[in-house]
Order: sequence, then C-alpha cells, then structure tokens
Amino acid sequence: MQEEDDIPNLPDYVAVKDAARMLGISDTRIYMYIERKRLHAVRAGNVFMIPLKEIENFKRNHVGRPRSITPPWRISSGDNIQLMTLIMVQVRAGQREALQRKIEEMRKDGKHLFPGTVVRSIVESQTKPGQVMIVLVWRGTIMPEQEEREEALEAFRREFEGVLDWGSAEYSEGTALIHT
Repeated sequence: MQEEDDIPNLPDYVAVKDAARMLGISDTRIYMYIERKRLHAVRAGNVFMIPLKEIENFKRNHVGRPRSITPPWRISSGDNIQLMTLIMVQVRAGQREALQRKIEEMRKDGKHLFPGTVVRSIVESQTKPGQVMIVLVWRGTIMPEQEEREEALEAFRREFEGVLDWGSAEYSEGTALIHT
C-alpha cells in the first residue's frame, strides 16, 4: 500500500504536501502554519487536509523587517565588483500566460538560480508591450567563470524557447560603477 492511498479524497481539500507545492514552501512550514492557526486544517485519519480556499486566500507575511534607513551608495573595490547582464526579449505572440506558468514553475522548482548572482529578476516592460527584461547581477568575488555563466544562460534559454523569441533578444553586460 502506498502513502498516497492513505490520503482521503475530500472534494475542495488538499493534503499538506500539495498545499506546500502550491504555495512554494516546505511541508514543515505548512505544519507550522497549521499549528499557529494561520492555515485552517481538518484531520482526516492520520493526515491534515486543508480547504482549497485557504490555500487560494493565503497571504504570506513579509520576510524581514522593513528598512528604516535607505542604504547609501557604494562603490565596489577590488574583486568585489558587480557585473550586470541585461537581456531584452520579446514574448512570442499568444504566449503571455505560458510565460507566467513557466515563471511560476521555475520558482516552485527552484530552477535557474544562476550561481553567483545577487539579483535575478524578470521584468515585464511597461514601455514596450510584449517585452521582458531579464536582469542578472553577479558579484565578482563569487561569480563563476564565463563558461559556467553561459551554460546557465543556455539552460534558461532552452527552458523558455517556446515562449520567448531568443532570435530577437538584445544582450548587454556592464560593470556597476556605483550601487546600493
């Protein structure tokens, strides 16, 4: 008998493992939220079942404390430079929703973390409809070699080739002169 056989089939309820996957967090965190009454759950046999509406309406707390002081500008010294890679690329016609799904899947699966980056962003352009900007900021002291960075970018391009038009992509790289 497999573990899945132990989970009751209750309409509009999900098991802890499914709730964790849907929210992009660990099972342990789900149990903690249940214990702290941030998520309502019912016990069905030896498992907790969470109403689907609870998951859909769940709001995470902000991590950390809000900044009270804006960090000053800094100029990197020595090996601690920051290299930025900026990629401007068109979303293929009719692929906006597919892009959103791919992004969510990437986040949930922890894919494309680009080792050595301190910033990874995919930004939807407001001035050029249908275009996204991919921003990667690499820290010089932990930045992998060019070949490893290119391999990571190639894997990313393959993952998104059906939704982004890489043939029209514009690439730019630069070194930060000043940053926060």
